[in-house]
Amino acid sequence: MEPVERSVINFESADGTPLEGDLLSPVDAVGCAVICHPHPLYGGTRQDAVVASLTRSLVGAQRRVLRFDFRGAGGSGGEHDGGSGEREDLRAAIEAVDPADSPLVIAGYSFGADVALSVDDAAAERWLAVAPPLAIIGADDMVAQTDERPVDLITGEHDQFNPPSQLGPKVADWTNAELHVIDTADHFFGGCHQTVSEIVTGILGD
Repeated sequence: MEPVERSVINFESADGTPLEGDLLSPVDAVGCAVICHPHPLYGGTRQDAVVASLTRSLVGAQRRVLRFDFRGAGGSGGEHDGGSGEREDLRAAIEAVDPADSPLVIAGYSFGADVALSVDDAAAERWLAVAPPLAIIGADDMVAQTDERPVDLITGEHDQFNPPSQLGPKVADWTNAELHVIDTADHFFGGCHQTVSEIVTGILGD
């Protein structure tokens, strides 16, 4: 793997909430990505193992990656806002990673996947959503569902909150969504983190 520059960065959401994240920059980056973590009220931070798997894959695919803490989590200030403020946090993170003319991947896991799917940016090339509950943010706010850019959803066969038997029909009429199912995984992907990375690597290599 090419050398990667790592730094902790601080930035602000639109309402002034201070946010913190890790910026990982390959020397010859060909694009960028922002990753959203799972629910802060259940211990989710940017240090989550699935977020780490997404980070490895995206950095390996030569993306400049920002994984950050939502308000009220990890190194960020403020309080959890049920999804609304977190969408603004993601928009601030996209600005902080500065996609400019670089293609952007908007990614997230669990609660973070729902937030990711509800935010758009002109630089976005695709969405990567791992185990999205599709229950925290209303369907009308899921901008990815009607967009022509690719939406890749990765889930476990035994997901406790939104198994493929439920998730599949929910996204069947999305404009450009593809569902990837890991047979042995549940919502937390224990023992399957490498498989998540391999799927993401394959998607980005298409």
